Amino acid sequence: MHVGLMMECDYRAGKTQEEAFDEAFSTAAHAEEWGFDGVWLAERHFAPPESGRAIPSVVASPLIIATAIAARTTRIRVGTAVLVVPLGHPVRMAEEVATLDHISQGRLDLGIGRSGFPWAYEGYNIPYAESRDRFREFFDVMKLAWTQERFSYEGKYYTFQEVCLIPKPYQKPHPPCGTPPVPGAALPPWESWGYPSLQAWVGLQYRSSRGPLPSTGKPGGRLAILVTAT
Repeated sequence: MHVGLMMECDYRAGKTQEEAFDEAFSTAAHAEEWGFDGVWLAERHFAPPESGRAIPSVVASPLIIATAIAARTTRIRVGTAVLVVPLGHPVRMAEEVATLDHISQGRLDLGIGRSGFPWAYEGYNIPYAESRDRFREFFDVMKLAWTQERFSYEGKYYTFQEVCLIPKPYQKPHPPCGTPPVPGAALPPWESWGYPSLQAWVGLQYRSSRGPLPSTGKPGGRLAILVTAT
């Protein structure tokens, strides 16, 4: 069992964006000190404090923030929960994930999904109705890019010919991948592919706005305990 700290990287009213980033990096460093197995980063788009949309956050680029956390820590694993893959480009994201896997020396866990927030797709001018099919093709392309010396692919949204991805991931054949369970959703059969699933998103939250963070005495954001099965 893996017990990780879920980080929303809150951007609260009255705080600056610089303070939000400083708090996120401080929280990740403390998580390693507290003995957590990992930290997990959400992905949020177009949600300033006054918008009322989900949780205001600065974590628009979780892979970049994860890279900074990996460079600041030595033991703790760094994960995404989840990386909204249909908003990106599968080859570029496969390159960035592989690069982060090397920088962290194999401490990356990859949670992927399509998000339940349609406005994120509106900001990228991608129809939310396409998100399911794009998700499936996206991961097919990344898997080929990571595991084949060269690959070709032809789909509805993505087509590639004789692409050689460099670098390949540090972890072989690639970082552990999974997606949170969504009741009634027809997501890929992770277990049959041999990948772990994010089995339980435990409804236990430490809301530090009601008190200090453990051992720091400093206010912080919304932190949730994430339990995954390995």
